[in-house]
Amino acid sequence: MQPSQLKNITNKIIDYTKQVCLKQPADTSIFSVKILTGKNKWQLLGSFGLEWWITQHGRHCCEDIADMAIKFDSQLQGGDREYFYEIIETTFRENADNLDIFNVDSVFLRLVDNLFEARAIKNANEFALVLWREIRSNLEKSIANWIILYPLRQIKSSSYSLSFDGLSLLASNDRDVWEQRSAYYGEAKYWNPVFGIWKNEQNQSTFKEFIGVQTWLVCETSGTKLASKKQAGQRMRTFLALLFSYLDNQEHTLLLKSGADTACYAIQFPDDPTKVGSRCVNSPIGILAPPLLVNGFLNISSEILAEVCDWYLQRDSAPDNPKNRAITASQFIHYAIIHNDLERFLHFFIALDALFGERYKVEKNIVESVRYIFPGDPKWENRIEKLYELRNELVHGGASSISDWSEFYNYRRQFKSYPLQDIKTFAMRALTLYFKHRLYRHFFT
Repeated sequence: MQPSQLKNITNKIIDYTKQVCLKQPADTSIFSVKILTGKNKWQLLGSFGLEWWITQHGRHCCEDIADMAIKFDSQLQGGDREYFYEIIETTFRENADNLDIFNVDSVFLRLVDNLFEARAIKNANEFALVLWREIRSNLEKSIANWIILYPLRQIKSSSYSLSFDGLSLLASNDRDVWEQRSAYYGEAKYWNPVFGIWKNEQNQSTFKEFIGVQTWLVCETSGTKLASKKQAGQRMRTFLALLFSYLDNQEHTLLLKSGADTACYAIQFPDDPTKVGSRCVNSPIGILAPPLLVNGFLNISSEILAEVCDWYLQRDSAPDNPKNRAITASQFIHYAIIHNDLERFLHFFIALDALFGERYKVEKNIVESVRYIFPGDPKWENRIEKLYELRNELVHGGASSISDWSEFYNYRRQFKSYPLQDIKTFAMRALTLYFKHRLYRHFFT
């Protein structure tokens, strides 16, 4: 952390302590907080009850400290604002009776107006630095390593490590791989991925989407419980967008959906259960895989996975701008996969905008990209111009659905295809070729 960044944090800590009132203010909108002081709050002996009041500005200061901690400190970048906010407030409560930091009589007898005036360290900067060390220590303790598993209920694959973004596929019956992988994550080794239950339990999993899973999508990451899940969800969406994009050439009806239930829960295991107070967490991560209209399971070959891995390899050697564009595009392609019809069409278009868009040249760049994605096929230039017309009609109120578009039937006759099918093919192929053919070089220097 740079000295200037540390200074920004300590200034914000000073500002926060001035916003914690020890005397009841006349302003009834200021938040009242009843606390039990001390680091062992569950032990009543040696703890003291206290009430103080925090202004709205003080709450904003606490949020700012959390944001700056995540932004400036590389070891805290796996945190999330909500949990860090809670930890920061707790740290002040725990240290309210710390004689090295505060004049305890001033705090409990309300001899001064706020926490800043009750400090035992006269030098304000030193006072804030001592508090920051306490805060940072607690924030760092909240960071754990996690393994997070999402059930790919209709997909079947052998276990496969992508070697990128902490991602891998686990065949649920691959005991050797699971034993090797789970050994680093506390009590995960006692969980059975075949049935989604602990090995010493006889009942079926309480989560029906964990029953009968052939393949799990796995992400290993670091951070707080919530931030790790969010990061895993983002990485999983990129992978699934790529997987479906590479499969699109083989399975043209792949995105037809069934009425089957969708999986929206993941299970995550920490490396140190004492940090999170639980041996595992079952929590919603969102719908990552759509209900596929397939007989049995969709089998994923090692060749397809090798292509996906090659995309990641090329991504990591690309400049930051196209790398970030591709990640953003993959997220919107995933949103398109999950949604239907109108939303699907618009999300695919947003993905193209992410890949090629530039202020004042969005349409021009997308139309021009056709020459590199479908070389030698002039009909695609006509298609994308028509598709852009449809996009404008939908966005600006000219049509409320794809089939309501005045040119819909003309499009069908001219191209012997459907607009939604074509924009899907365009966006998915653009994503798979973006790094392989270095498409970004034609638009960004």
